[in-house]
Amino acid sequence: MAEGVSDLGAGFIARNGASRCTLRGQRCALTLPSPKGREVSRTEVRGSARKTTDLMFAVISDIHGNYEALQVALADIDRRSLKTIFCLGDIVGYGASPKECLDMVIERCEFSLCGNHDQAVFFEPSNFNVGAERAAYWTRQVLEDESNKPKRDRRWEVLGRLPIRKEAKSLLLVHASPRRPINEYLFPEDVYTNPAKILDNFKRLEAQQLACLVGHTHVPGVFLDDPCFDPPGELTEAGVYTITADEKAIINVGSVGQPRDRDPRLCYVVVYETGESPPDCDPINVGPGEDYLMVEFVRLEYDVEKAARKIYDVPELDDFLGTRLFEGR
Repeated sequence: MAEGVSDLGAGFIARNGASRCTLRGQRCALTLPSPKGREVSRTEVRGSARKTTDLMFAVISDIHGNYEALQVALADIDRRSLKTIFCLGDIVGYGASPKECLDMVIERCEFSLCGNHDQAVFFEPSNFNVGAERAAYWTRQVLEDESNKPKRDRRWEVLGRLPIRKEAKSLLLVHASPRRPINEYLFPEDVYTNPAKILDNFKRLEAQQLACLVGHTHVPGVFLDDPCFDPPGELTEAGVYTITADEKAIINVGSVGQPRDRDPRLCYVVVYETGESPPDCDPINVGPGEDYLMVEFVRLEYDVEKAARKIYDVPELDDFLGTRLFEGR
């Protein structure tokens, strides 16, 4: 993998009338009616793929051994002709397809960071609940039992060398938080219950870092340093956030393999650099000649039934790990 570029969280919605973050006007979104009555994001109905560009890239996180979800995410990334993919970690853990997911991330991603479940499989699980701990030990055994020695060695080599942070495109990328990159949870409710934690994490951003992209809680959305939190649901499902030099942000990209915001669809983000933007959405609050980044949250349906059935078929994996996929929790 190239080195060239420098369990809680259950759908808490920060509601206080109109969100302070939303009122800042840094949003553009469109929803369309669905035959099933739910909102459908532009990302689900958009037609042809865009031309290949170096000014767009994808960021995925928290795959958790869910190969069915990963395949759908990568197919959508291919449809968009995106050449660069960054992974924020937790490739394995919980799900029933750790080998397939690890191989695919090795093949497709520019790099992957180290998540707490990746670390647990390679070293030892720490502060895990019983189900997560059993999944970590089962995943380790599956990797160890691989009969193809070159494949086995390659997987362990990659898993053991995952970095804890990267910097790319004026962004800090970590799995969990700027101050504790592997295992600190930044929950939406922290803006009310523990604002000092959020503010201290913003202090860890360096001057050249416009924002930090994280995963870990599996709850997508945007933290600002008021502090406040804006979930994509506040923006409609086609939420787009514009990053400028005027305001720092910590952005949770959501989870491909185990969403926990009460929406079972997989989640990842597409980042647009200056000169690009999502269809029908222009950057907001950007002055002439000013650089920006736009982050689009993408939600896609996948074969949840198949992913859950694989978990049910493994005695060592808790059935709840499959059941929760249907509910996005």
